[in-house]
Amino acid sequence: MSAAATAGGTFRTSHAMEYGGAENLNPYDPNRFTPTIYFLYSRLVRPDTEDKPSPDLAESWSGNETATIWRFNLRKNVTFHDGSTFDAEDVAYSMGFMLDPVIDSPLISTLGIIDHVAVIDPHTVDLHLKAAHADFPVLLMDYRARIIPQDAGLMIRERGIGTGPFMLSELDPEGVTKLVANPNYFLGPPGLDGIEIIAVSDANARMQAFLSGQLDMIERVSPRLEALFRGNARFSLQRFPTGDMNPIVFRTDTPPFDDVRVRKALRIAIDRQSLIDTAVGHGGATVACDQPVWPGDRYRWPGECKQDQPRARQLLAEAGYNDDNPLTFDLYTTTLFAMGVNIVEVYQKQLSEIGVKVNIVLAPADGYYGDVWLTKAACMGYWGHRPADQFLNELYRSGGVWNETYWNRPDFDALLDAARAELDFEQRKALYWQAQELLYEEGGSFMPMHYVNFRVMSASVKNLDPIMEFAVPWYKISKD
Repeated sequence: MSAAATAGGTFRTSHAMEYGGAENLNPYDPNRFTPTIYFLYSRLVRPDTEDKPSPDLAESWSGNETATIWRFNLRKNVTFHDGSTFDAEDVAYSMGFMLDPVIDSPLISTLGIIDHVAVIDPHTVDLHLKAAHADFPVLLMDYRARIIPQDAGLMIRERGIGTGPFMLSELDPEGVTKLVANPNYFLGPPGLDGIEIIAVSDANARMQAFLSGQLDMIERVSPRLEALFRGNARFSLQRFPTGDMNPIVFRTDTPPFDDVRVRKALRIAIDRQSLIDTAVGHGGATVACDQPVWPGDRYRWPGECKQDQPRARQLLAEAGYNDDNPLTFDLYTTTLFAMGVNIVEVYQKQLSEIGVKVNIVLAPADGYYGDVWLTKAACMGYWGHRPADQFLNELYRSGGVWNETYWNRPDFDALLDAARAELDFEQRKALYWQAQELLYEEGGSFMPMHYVNFRVMSASVKNLDPIMEFAVPWYKISKD
């Protein structure tokens, strides 16, 4: 495909090749090529700068009195990259395709609440839910919940046809994937001629590529490196809070982490602020208490998580571990994550203070998600921003595709179901708080922090607002 040049420049960014080159352009696929999803496809609803639902392909929406049916009024005169017209049939097809068990999409954990889609007319659809959900439009902000053309099928893996601001020119997940501006984008032509998405699997290599001018932006930079860029006319800097995090994940179905006392001990033994200051750098993150809801979310549990090493020792003793029989385990990490090594080294040191021996295993960045994550009993993970309901369901609902701790608690699932169905905000919030407190007390994730994103760009990049990644209006960005 081709497009006439617009305002100017090619924006060069990177992806970490988390799936070892198996990335594809199906936005619902477990091996989805994440960066391209932002540029190629649109959603019904996208987050605004305050993380609230705002129009994308849907101009407006409303729920019935029981929050079991949600009507979406669609934009008119929108076309896909292949020239076909977008309408309600595409929405119905996309929803059915993304929830097809054969696809095995992680979206099933989030949007599996959809029972069926009723096409009212070419620009109106009703989404019928299996159960009430008072915040349902929030779920549609999921960065993977993109709309594809009717009957696209698995060819979407290679073709990448959407309604987004950029179109596919060349697909090469292991090299350079090239996109060109979509002159017919419904919000207006992009400010860039094109985008290049370059495979760089190692965090240190990404930094070197940026410093040498091969990339135009690098994110999640350590605060310690700020002095390297501050005051340099070649760069511009942004700092903003995020929901991004690197948890240490324990499989709750595997010894010794199937013992709730062990899991609790491995969390409360840690001074989280000290870990942040040492591993990330002061100001580089905010403390989190082993639940994923970020500080900007209105449903975040306000609990505290102070270090308590005497209690941690007691719990380990009750589980059968002591100085003569110390708890010992392998903890996998990778340089795929900028802080992947720093965090586990500080964690190892603090756990040694209560007699726990952690053997750090450095796994290759290439293919980490296929070989380590969801497989090893203890490993580092990574999660980008998500709203509370999505995070809690996707990470912890029993049987979820991305339930990385293999947490299986019907009582927890029931809390989530009750929260979704509760129409009163304060009562709904109280239920989400209960769910998060249960994770802190008994869950399998050590989540010490949410990152403050330190983003560095080439000074030639313009109009990239310091907001959450998934809310970035990419079509507005330009480059000198």
